[in-house]
Amino acid sequence: MSTVSDDTRAAQFAVRSRKVVIVAGVALMTGGAWALVSGRTALGIVLIVVAGLAVLARGMWTVRRGMKAISTHEKPQIPETAVRTQADPAPIDRVVAELVGMNSDGLPYLIAASHTAAGVRVEVRWKVEEMRWRTLFVRGKQAYAWRMEVDLDPAKAQYTFAEYSGSASVRSALSPGGAFVHADWKWSRGKTAGKRSATFAEGSDGQVTVQGGFGPRTSWEGAVGIRPADAKIPVFTVLRNNGWRPRLDWFGARLFEK
Repeated sequence: MSTVSDDTRAAQFAVRSRKVVIVAGVALMTGGAWALVSGRTALGIVLIVVAGLAVLARGMWTVRRGMKAISTHEKPQIPETAVRTQADPAPIDRVVAELVGMNSDGLPYLIAASHTAAGVRVEVRWKVEEMRWRTLFVRGKQAYAWRMEVDLDPAKAQYTFAEYSGSASVRSALSPGGAFVHADWKWSRGKTAGKRSATFAEGSDGQVTVQGGFGPRTSWEGAVGIRPADAKIPVFTVLRNNGWRPRLDWFGARLFEK
């Protein structure tokens, strides 16, 4: 009950603080502009700086709240087995079974395996991460995608992997100078270390929609993001616990497994 109560209080504070910052910010900026025009330069600068600091503080709190929301994903259940050495690795069928066995509806990613000419390919794919929002003058859309391919060589008990990351965004707005639309799409192949991609948005009630692994969620605020380490660490933990290693196993290589 206390957790629900804390979440409710935090949501209420978020709504009220946003309204207070908007109203106070407009008042301070207006007062600052009036002071500058009337020749009271020092007072005008102080009022404008205070308004800017209030907006900055509220924005930082929004980011912190969004990061907390993203980090509440379910954690995988890593199999509890005796750790094997590289000299006595587990057979590939057991490794694949343990990897695929970690799948759960609550996880933000899905693990699948398929046979190849050289062995088995394990694909780890993040589920849908997309957010749409609108305000009085602005509409936006942000989507993220990520997948990892791990190739297993049963003859040597070794693995290689590659990552693919993508993002797509669209922004449209109305301004005194007219309307504009900006779109951006990126896709890259390469290993990452400690990477995190996230976007946070706020609007009026019901104007922010997040499409994730649990279906669409509509609210006045939203957060969407991907942290590959949430999927990579469990996968490589299972591989290493079973005695499997990359072709070149050294400190630098292990950094890219997080």
